[in-house]
Amino acid sequence: MINFKSIDKFIGRQEPAAKAAPKADPKAAPKADPKEAPKADPKEAPKADPKAPAPKADPKAAAPKADPKAAAPPAPAPAELPPAAPTGKEIGDAKGGTWTILPTLTGVNAMHMFVARPGQYVFVDRPETNPLLRTNGQPAESSLLDLDKDTLTALDITSDTFCSAGSWLGNGTLVGTGGDTGDPPFVPGQQTLRFYDPMTATWEEKLMVMPSKRWYPTMLPLVDGKVLILGGSIGGTGLNKVELNNPTYNIWPPSTADGTPDPDRPIQFLVDTLPYNLYVFLHIVPNAENKNMLFILSNQQPVLFDLEANNVVYSYPKIAVQRTYPQTGTSVMLPLYSNNNYKPEVMVCGGQATYEITATADSSCGRLDLSAKSPAWEMDDFGGIPRVMPDSVILPNGQIVFLNGAQIGYAGFRKGKKNNPLWLSDNPSFNPVLYDPVGKVYTKMNPSTVARMYHSVATLSPDGYVFVAGSNPQASVAKGIKYSTEYRAEIFKPPYLLTDVPRPTILSLNGTNIAGNRITIGYNQPIVFVVSLTDPNPSFTAAIMHLGFVTHSQSMGHRFVGLDISQANFDAGATNQYIVTLTTPPNPTIIAPGPHYIYILNNGAPCVRAAEVLLN
Repeated sequence: MINFKSIDKFIGRQEPAAKAAPKADPKAAPKADPKEAPKADPKEAPKADPKAPAPKADPKAAAPKADPKAAAPPAPAPAELPPAAPTGKEIGDAKGGTWTILPTLTGVNAMHMFVARPGQYVFVDRPETNPLLRTNGQPAESSLLDLDKDTLTALDITSDTFCSAGSWLGNGTLVGTGGDTGDPPFVPGQQTLRFYDPMTATWEEKLMVMPSKRWYPTMLPLVDGKVLILGGSIGGTGLNKVELNNPTYNIWPPSTADGTPDPDRPIQFLVDTLPYNLYVFLHIVPNAENKNMLFILSNQQPVLFDLEANNVVYSYPKIAVQRTYPQTGTSVMLPLYSNNNYKPEVMVCGGQATYEITATADSSCGRLDLSAKSPAWEMDDFGGIPRVMPDSVILPNGQIVFLNGAQIGYAGFRKGKKNNPLWLSDNPSFNPVLYDPVGKVYTKMNPSTVARMYHSVATLSPDGYVFVAGSNPQASVAKGIKYSTEYRAEIFKPPYLLTDVPRPTILSLNGTNIAGNRITIGYNQPIVFVVSLTDPNPSFTAAIMHLGFVTHSQSMGHRFVGLDISQANFDAGATNQYIVTLTTPPNPTIIAPGPHYIYILNNGAPCVRAAEVLLN
């Protein structure tokens, strides 16, 4: 956690999450067994001049040129796709993970996706001829897949959501904005707000209320429970252009008494980083002042941005290769732990060095310690697989799954007609890689048999597996071609779900049964879980996670925070039960207010289902 009042001081301590290893002794409460890791060297960060304005763009300056040495070696020629696995059959093994194609389809293409409640996945497409119909007989634009009930429901949206964004408010409502012009009967979506209430499973819209049009924006939960809406273009484009650029941001809810949106605020940084400045990467940087300090990466340039001051505080070194749309890579804030003072590290992976459909995708990841005295990118080979349009999913054990995407080309719709298509990306990346941030090691996982190209998504589930859906690299629904519009969803089980280690079952939180309940908790307070577990030698760890809003290789707001365990006692009054006491994060810069999931793990195996909470 950075103290921005004295930005030159950073505290580094223990890295792994604290553990509590209880013994099944009803007479004695077990003690936690914290293991000391090497202490980090406290370092000074460069001080920013608060009076210095953001740099002005040189209108004559060309877009950054790719370093030809940074490009990966030529990819193999596009190959035929493998036959799909049988629906409902789990394929793979315990070492490399397993894949299962679900029998229930998504009904609409999963261009956008979020977890609404445990077992519930909401998909948002664009207006097109999807097979799922609304009650009025029109093709659905959004759907709700409830895996617990095995049901698929069409949801009503009347605005054009094409290439929009979303984020969670502190009150537990999802808000989305942006989109396209809208062909009748759909209305324009570029200035529309959409609100999803997970308790009623319904959308509500405020049509065309925002001050400017947005396509390909990014959204993020803020420390006060509001959401940031940043950037984008005012119309559809591949590469962004000066005349289409929207270098502004807005915040919702507004500061006005009557709910009228606030005026947009300009951000020069989104002028300076044209043309690769769409769907930029955003993360809140932990700090002691409860400030909205943002890590923003656009094109190749990362900065630290003070939202309240509307000013770039610090410019980090550029990363090799373009990383944001259409040279799409992905980014995560690495897991945050109290025992190293929530040291902020960002990882940026994949992308494309050149705007060419035959170019090999980038095969590098950069890791940046934002608290270092002289921050520098630590580069690696991304597990050896070139990947553009990758998705990134943080697991409850702190490891990260990178999956989906292609090995050639860049993001966008195919050219040409169905019988003679020219794909902007090719050679699907079927194999995920599993990254261990502590050891900095990648492990190649077993492959899927479903190509997940442009407009595909992946998210962590409250049950610990990775839910994967989508892929539609064309402007309308198309079947019977190489990369058809994809309505199949898959479950990927990482190895931590495939061991013999017993998984905990969370029964209650603060005395409330977790089944069907979203439980409100606060910051910096103890919370008490009752956990059922058959392991005679358990060792508990825990994390609170925000699952985000997923689209275009971004999981907006996705976050992992390790939780300290103060007690883990055998419950003498029950069979195979433990009482586990955790402490919530100290402030909302660590994890923003809103709906999250708390996972409790036993010897690395995640709980059967996480507890759904509202941190407020």
